[in-house]
Amino acid sequence: MFQRIRSIALHGIKAMPVEIEVDSSPGLPGFTLVGLPDNAVRESRERVVSAMRCSGFHCEASRMTVNMSPADLRKEGTAFDLGLAVGMLAATTQIADCKLEDFVFLGELSLDGRLRSVRGVLAAAAFLKLHFHSSILVVPNENRAEATAVKGLRVLAPKTLKECLNQLQEPKPAFLSCAEKSSALAVTSEIPDFSQVYGMSGVKRALEISAAGAHNFLLVGSPGSGKTLCARCLPGILPAMRRSEALETTIIHSCAGTLAENCGLMENRPFRAPHHTATMAALIGGMKLRPGEASLAHNGVLFLDELPEFQRAALESLRQPLEEGVVRLTRAVGNIELPASFVLGAAMNPCPCGYAMDTRRDCRCLPDMVKRYRSRVSGPLLDRIDLQVSVPSVPLDESRSKGAGECSAEIQKRVESACEIQETRFRFQIAKNNDAYPTKRNGLLSGKQIKEILFWTEETEGFSIKAAEKWQMSHRAYDRMLKVARTIADLRGEKKVERVDLAEAIQYRALENVWR
Repeated sequence: MFQRIRSIALHGIKAMPVEIEVDSSPGLPGFTLVGLPDNAVRESRERVVSAMRCSGFHCEASRMTVNMSPADLRKEGTAFDLGLAVGMLAATTQIADCKLEDFVFLGELSLDGRLRSVRGVLAAAAFLKLHFHSSILVVPNENRAEATAVKGLRVLAPKTLKECLNQLQEPKPAFLSCAEKSSALAVTSEIPDFSQVYGMSGVKRALEISAAGAHNFLLVGSPGSGKTLCARCLPGILPAMRRSEALETTIIHSCAGTLAENCGLMENRPFRAPHHTATMAALIGGMKLRPGEASLAHNGVLFLDELPEFQRAALESLRQPLEEGVVRLTRAVGNIELPASFVLGAAMNPCPCGYAMDTRRDCRCLPDMVKRYRSRVSGPLLDRIDLQVSVPSVPLDESRSKGAGECSAEIQKRVESACEIQETRFRFQIAKNNDAYPTKRNGLLSGKQIKEILFWTEETEGFSIKAAEKWQMSHRAYDRMLKVARTIADLRGEKKVERVDLAEAIQYRALENVWR
């Protein structure tokens, strides 16, 4: 008997429909699986047969042929186990006809018939809602939060194969409803607060501007000056994600397999901090076309501590995503485009020994050593960093005497206010120009878009041009300086960009000029 079962395969973060065709025919017992499966799919027969036996079904001595269509799409992972089991049982008439063409199956089977979680459920749910909204998605119970994050989709989430078959044969199964509240992936209690940072008001100000406008930043200072601590406080002041951003970000993490069990939409912007030994493939992706750290940081922050210690090729691979917000991978197994609109944050020492900018200790490095060390960060990459901040070492007695500064909650209120101003302005610009802007934060706009919303005078524009010529800025650096000035004005609640905003934005390019 022939039976067709619907399922979903992943191509990067894109869901692709798959049909599992099962044919049971008389003849010598055997099992043939075709359709470009990987090793995990080939091994599914052993899991499926054992799960069927433990669930009270038998495996008839017949010839079983399984084809996964389309045959030219590579099938990876264990998510096809459930669909394969249902197809084999239906082909051998061990379950009654229950309109299986209405269902889409995803799930891994254990040997005793339990369903285990799989990656990419949210991507599958979003795809079905968009193209096949009348379908019923069947997923393991551990993935129910992901599946129900998409409104209007009917979902079944059994715990075992036996429970799944019972639900399929019910006249009116109890579908799960959309989760009203999302689940946060990050543990917010682990985020340090800015009140723990003593002194360093200039660094806090730069990070506040970065959070409000999505600007790239670089912190340069001596060892132990507090660079990493300040950067790890940044998630506490980032603006909350809108639902569209949360859905897009969570899909990436779901396809990468980094979501926790029973986690719905992510509420916190991702903050990724890979070790400096990370390879180029780890940063931008490529291993089986899965997302890398750049895509996992989408709508969040990618923080690279000890920036010069990263491989040169790995750092240079970030240049194109920083400009376009996407990663385009071309591999032998296929081509794919992954979203990668992130804020690049970095920290580094000024020299190999680390004390070239320290007023309390002498630097032991020769000039050539310092030059070689700084040259590990290329000019084109440094040109893409909006905020280049020197982090001074604060004496212990002075830092404690000043007391704690503002807490992260107070800073976040100003960041949210600036983001609301940007959203209001961009909605007006969209209505005025009949143009859909790709983002709502200043740092991710093009040079043409940012110049349309400066609202400055000719005198202020002349001041910016003279300053750019004096500091020998490139066109890219000039545009990025204007974006920072626009964000500074938004933090002040002003419509026009003034000279004071430009002056503060220009000083954040000083470090680049000193290192030439």
